[in-house]
Amino acid sequence: MILFKPGQRPITNPCLIVASNGRSGSTLMFDALWKAQKRRRVWPKPKATFEMDLAQAELHQGSLVKTHDFPGGLRGRDNVKVLFCYGPTKDSALSVYSVLGRYGRDWINQHFAHLHAKGTFEDLFKYDVLNQAEQMRQWATFENVPVLCLSYDAIWRRQSEVADFLELNFTLPERTERAKKSIPDEILDQASAVYDPIDAVLSELPELFVASTKYADILNRLPSQRSAA
Repeated sequence: MILFKPGQRPITNPCLIVASNGRSGSTLMFDALWKAQKRRRVWPKPKATFEMDLAQAELHQGSLVKTHDFPGGLRGRDNVKVLFCYGPTKDSALSVYSVLGRYGRDWINQHFAHLHAKGTFEDLFKYDVLNQAEQMRQWATFENVPVLCLSYDAIWRRQSEVADFLELNFTLPERTERAKKSIPDEILDQASAVYDPIDAVLSELPELFVASTKYADILNRLPSQRSAA
């Protein structure tokens, strides 16, 4: 697999960014990369932050950043590499629904803000309120900086290739099956109606790939976003 574009110049000790559509393995990857980053003998010492707005973020050399922002704020940057984690949009939405009782409304509201949601929790199964399709459309075709897109199901299988791309060896925790969620059939039906058409298109993408405009033909078939009335 080719992880770099022809003529793309090497980046020395870049800022590593872990982006995602939410609930798709980005926290797991961020934690693993942070443990590896802290072991490196580099100066300045690496920092780990969450950035809601990449355009306003100070992306320091050797630092590690997590975000749910869109990639536009990275235009003109020359010292970053991105790992974009994604998974089925329906699973992501159902995961958000299932953690309301554990994390509470404040966490939900914060998560919606991080994803620049166009609506509220009550809209979660009315339309793609968390902009997951648009996240995929933009990140998977963004060529201004090196972006490696990684499906959640491929995290453990493709670890060595991710390490090669990031030029950072890291250790993942042992994979455990996600806990089954108790979700009413009515909600499952609503989730399927909204997100299955999106996931059908995304299933045509490779499980690991470097972002490129060549995927635009697939992603342009994504259902258009319907905003709240």
